[in-house]
Amino acid sequence: MYSKSSIYAHRKKDRKKSMLSFLIILLISLAIALGASMYWEKLQEQKKDNLMASAEENTDLPKEAPTQQQKEQEESDKQPDPQDEAAVAAEEKEKEEEQEEQTQEASSQPVTQTPVENTDVVTMTSQRILESPALVPNSGFSVSDEYFDDVAFVGDSITEGIKLYEIMNNSTVVAARGINLDTVFSDDQIRTAEGNTTVLGALEQANPKKIYIMFGANGVGWFTEEHFTEVYTKFVQSVKEQHPDSQIFLQSILPVTQEFDDSREDISNEKINRYNELIVEIAENEDVYYLDVASAFKDEKGCLPEDSNGDGMHFGGKYYNIWFDYLRTHTVTEE
Repeated sequence: MYSKSSIYAHRKKDRKKSMLSFLIILLISLAIALGASMYWEKLQEQKKDNLMASAEENTDLPKEAPTQQQKEQEESDKQPDPQDEAAVAAEEKEKEEEQEEQTQEASSQPVTQTPVENTDVVTMTSQRILESPALVPNSGFSVSDEYFDDVAFVGDSITEGIKLYEIMNNSTVVAARGINLDTVFSDDQIRTAEGNTTVLGALEQANPKKIYIMFGANGVGWFTEEHFTEVYTKFVQSVKEQHPDSQIFLQSILPVTQEFDDSREDISNEKINRYNELIVEIAENEDVYYLDVASAFKDEKGCLPEDSNGDGMHFGGKYYNIWFDYLRTHTVTEE
């Protein structure tokens, strides 16, 4: 049998072993927790770097503004080296002399006409539109966002994107998916503070001073030219009657991508161009303004660029900004 003292000593030894084991387990747990925490922070940092890299590649996201120091450095880099100015001047003078010689040689040769490639593709605004008195020209300056405080944008899902992309939150957007010139008087899916209503009901509530209308994408595929002109004219007349003192702008139908054009028989850029000529004729007859927004969207083939990030007819935020860059520089001042 063990004595009391030996039993006590044995228990004390066991407690020390237990305490030592507990401390070892605790240290191991802390080490594992610390390692996991460091690994998690590393993963988060890597994820953040990936997101920032992705944001820089996305054309719809704003880039980080350069600091004042970076701006000063860029300006400094742009300054020419005084030691190279003489060499640059000599090189420019040599180029000018070569160009002058080439010009003299060319003037002695008979003038010939160079054929234009892709003559079957409309790459520019038609002469009919360019010569229209209703066309709003470039004003030569860009207005601020406050210009759009009293503006209402009217249209279908393309116009609805102004609100979805939060392009001009100070304006009123009177638009909804699927609305066309056949349903514009009866479709009551326009949401307002007083509930759903029609386009004219929403315009009456907003009472805008400037009204920008874009219709045609939903309908150009099946409307005849006669029906399109009839219903569009009727709508413009109703808006004029409701807002006799407001500026009214009819915006062109926007182009579609080449892929969309090739895949559809009912909608093509050639047909859109023709219907835009009908719109400018309506603008002339009703004494309102016409905006050739399509010209700001077209690529070298007269199509909506493939990088528009949409379904071929709709587009992403980058092109909404292009749209508004055009509107800012095409305004009318009435005295």
